[in-house]
Amino acid sequence: MKKMINWLIALLSIAIAMLLAFGTNASGLWIFIVMAFSLLHVVMAVKREAVPAGRIACKSVLPSTALTELVLLGEEGDRLASWNIYGKNGIVIGRDVGENHVTVNLENSAYASMIDVEHAVLNYSGDSWYIEDISERNGVSIQKQDGRKYKLAYGKPCRLEKGDIVCVALTRLQIL
Repeated sequence: MKKMINWLIALLSIAIAMLLAFGTNASGLWIFIVMAFSLLHVVMAVKREAVPAGRIACKSVLPSTALTELVLLGEEGDRLASWNIYGKNGIVIGRDVGENHVTVNLENSAYASMIDVEHAVLNYSGDSWYIEDISERNGVSIQKQDGRKYKLAYGKPCRLEKGDIVCVALTRLQIL
């Protein structure tokens, strides 16, 4: 809409400048001002049409492997809560007890007493999500889609894939 308005203003300004130049005895300064005004709106209209460097002109489609959500699973595998992770670059998992702020608050989960205030972090780097155990007790483990389970070493990040189940203490979170 703004692009169309800028084009209309530019065309109207050019028409006024031509009328001033050929139809009246207006001074050259007024003609110059109107032409500059119309040129400004032409530039604004063209700029709105241009695609910024590094951007795609159409709406981007997420690849099927993109991780967009973290889901708290119940005992039977049902979804108890979820957090959107798309567009973020760092997420802290733990318990929000007032003096800290966590992105994924597990304060009300069944095993909250086993979860540290800041238990784990998810970091986005190089088109992948990584999880790192930053707790001093109860740890973090990952169950991959093929059933393999890994216990994370303190401070050593592990790459996450769609469908992985992250166990923070005994609380299960699935990455989708």
